[in-house]
Amino acid sequence: MKINKDFVKSSIEQDINHYFDATINIGLWESEKYAFNKYFNKRDTILDIGCGTGRTTFALFEEGYKNITGLDLSPKMIDEAKKISLNKKNNVEFIVGDATKLPYQDESFSNIIFSFNGFMQIPSSQLREKTLYEIKRVLKKGGHFIFTTHDRGEDKAFLDFWKNEEKLWRNGKQNPRLFEFGDILSPLSKGTFIHIPTKIEVVKLIEKLDLKLIEDFYRSDLFNESKEVKKFSNECRFFIVQK
Repeated sequence: MKINKDFVKSSIEQDINHYFDATINIGLWESEKYAFNKYFNKRDTILDIGCGTGRTTFALFEEGYKNITGLDLSPKMIDEAKKISLNKKNNVEFIVGDATKLPYQDESFSNIIFSFNGFMQIPSSQLREKTLYEIKRVLKKGGHFIFTTHDRGEDKAFLDFWKNEEKLWRNGKQNPRLFEFGDILSPLSKGTFIHIPTKIEVVKLIEKLDLKLIEDFYRSDLFNESKEVKKFSNECRFFIVQK
């Protein structure tokens, strides 16, 4: 049976304490602060897709971005975010929702984010394309979509791993639950599904949806994040896209 959204949801929920700790103790990365503050206005309406327990949602709210909504596929994540919100005594809105069929009218948000490589945890290129279509639909003209991915072509430590994976796929011996080359069940996070793309692959998807890539950067090229951030997240590439 192929990986599906229910599998992704349940595997992520196994790490709920990991997300909670990051929400309380880490907040925004320096790279995230740079990207958000460069392209967002404090008065903007912002949708935080894949918000988890609210790490980026609460941090942006506390930075002065008051018109923000957190959305996640997992009811458990949203319940935890609501508990934190109650404790913080703020009015951040959190809802359960599916990124492949966003429950909003066209052009509802000034900006949208999908942080911590969450976009690539959507199983199959078809569903990721559908998600990007939905993001484009609910994004206002001129609005920004900011997301991150790992980068299969940049991380030199995994070159041998990907050579071996490519051989498996070429010979039809890959894990049958996966969809395409670049898919893995990460041994670092209890078998969580994630697709590891190249930059070219992501750019082609952006261009296919007639969106404009206005900036991208590999995190470590511009920022030396704290030990806590590096422990929470391996290196990644930021993409800033405009409608």
